[in-house]
Amino acid sequence: MNAVTVTEKVIEDILSADKSILADVLSLNQGDLSPIARQKKFDSMRILDLLYLHQNELLLIELKAVPFYSDIIEQINDYHNELLKLQSRSKLIKTKINKIILVTDARKEHFVACEKEEIKLIKFNIEEILFKYYQNFRELSAFLKIQPGNWGVTRLYLLKNTLALLNEGVAINEICKIENRSIKTISNRFVVASLIGLLEKSKSGYSLTKLGKEVLSKDDFASEERFNVDQFELISEFVKDNPFYSQITFSIMSVVDTVFILSKAEYPIRYEIFQDFFVRSLGKDKTWTKPRAQLTGTYHFANYAEELGYIQKVDNHLFLTPKGIQAILIFQLNRSIKLINARK
Repeated sequence: MNAVTVTEKVIEDILSADKSILADVLSLNQGDLSPIARQKKFDSMRILDLLYLHQNELLLIELKAVPFYSDIIEQINDYHNELLKLQSRSKLIKTKINKIILVTDARKEHFVACEKEEIKLIKFNIEEILFKYYQNFRELSAFLKIQPGNWGVTRLYLLKNTLALLNEGVAINEICKIENRSIKTISNRFVVASLIGLLEKSKSGYSLTKLGKEVLSKDDFASEERFNVDQFELISEFVKDNPFYSQITFSIMSVVDTVFILSKAEYPIRYEIFQDFFVRSLGKDKTWTKPRAQLTGTYHFANYAEELGYIQKVDNHLFLTPKGIQAILIFQLNRSIKLINARK
């Protein structure tokens, strides 16, 4: 009985929170439904589940997360009588009250019995309601649909010289010649740079953002190929503060999140365990189906997270750094805020 009670509470929460699912169960237009009361307690101490206004009529809804049983008819009729009393005392809008029972299963004779009592009996599927609720929530929460892509850029420091050449006004074809790379490789670097806030694209092509210019201005020319500590710090701060900016920023923070989650079971985290969890948690096990694709995709994002100082890899094990712990706390806070706002 306790399990049933919990299930009914969960389903009632969903139907109350997402009117579109309730409307679908009732085969009505959600725009015509307005909530009146939930868990309404009467003077008799009886408690009805849901009361809605549909157009100009009331819907008295009794939810049972079990197959139909005959006592429900008496129960909903009692609620109906209680509502009639409220109407007679002008405490409830005076209009027709339609009685509806929701159950997980029912036989033909049950529908006949309900029809005699002017009750609409409706069967619903618990799993379907739970699934629809998540799907609707997923649609509202854009970041749940973010999935990483692989642009073949193994390290972020590879962007440095390409960005410097672009900043000097060198055309992409010339950049390819200077760096001895294909146009696809250089184009992919531009994409990655734009997804971490360093470039913006217009009809005339790519140009440096304010962040991109600031990063290049911090160059101490100690290395032509690699960003220095200050440059990586600027990029790291941007990713930490804008985790939902793009597929890449979200995936980098997801690397840190994965290490943090797995640390509850063991620490440090073995790389093979991290890779498996990371791929599945981002839904890439259906697209990165080949082991090589999973290995490469995970390797790139783990590299980015390490370059930005969030994690450290030692002997095939991953550790969280102080910067990583700070970043994951901010990431979890931002994610929670987005989840809450999605349900408003």
